[in-house]
Amino acid sequence: MRETALFLYSKFFNKSIKKEGTMYDTLRNEPYKKYVESKGNGNFTAEYISWAVMHDKLKQYFNYVKYRVHEYTITTDKSEYTIPYMMLPDGSAVVKVTLSFATRDGDEHEHQECLAIRDFRMQASKSPDSAQVENTIRRCIAKAGSMVTGFGIELWFNEDIRDLDYRPPTLLSGDLPTKGHITIEQNVKLDELRRHPLFKGSNTAEKTKVWMNTNPTEEESSKAIVKLKEKIAELKKQSKETK
Repeated sequence: MRETALFLYSKFFNKSIKKEGTMYDTLRNEPYKKYVESKGNGNFTAEYISWAVMHDKLKQYFNYVKYRVHEYTITTDKSEYTIPYMMLPDGSAVVKVTLSFATRDGDEHEHQECLAIRDFRMQASKSPDSAQVENTIRRCIAKAGSMVTGFGIELWFNEDIRDLDYRPPTLLSGDLPTKGHITIEQNVKLDELRRHPLFKGSNTAEKTKVWMNTNPTEEESSKAIVKLKEKIAELKKQSKETK
């Protein structure tokens, strides 16, 4: 009896492995390079497969395919909001997607993937906007499809090695941004504005640099950006009037 039970278990277990292996191998060997797109410029470029291509491939091979974006509740100013990403204590965020699908023989499967929301420099984004959230969700869907089926899996090779080199984004001074104070985006914008050619010969550039290093608040930084833009517009107007 025991030998018969072991034989049946072994037969079922090997059959399950074959099903899973076949499911992965079918798309694992599917040509994907014609679908590869690139993004980025300068020191960073990345290759990826569109979520729509991945969805189309999955729909061709499985009875049904659906995705669930995990939602989280946050409280801001005593009001509750449901958002499609998880906020972390440092202000960065992560999206989580569950891929559900059924094979032709009726077997149902689920697979979960997480991705950090990143900016155009591939740094963890603080207070991400809706476009960044949407793009990360789509990329997470594509990654989930690759992990399950093997389609385009090479595009994710060495991802963990690249992430070992990750360094958190810092202000131009080298300091880490702090909550409620000048953001990296504001820091970069202020530095760009202070270097405007119209400020050449004045002490505006140096005074702005020194002020940025005092770690002003986010609100103060926003006002400073507006003032510099207004000053540049004023100087441009004066320059035209003198010609």
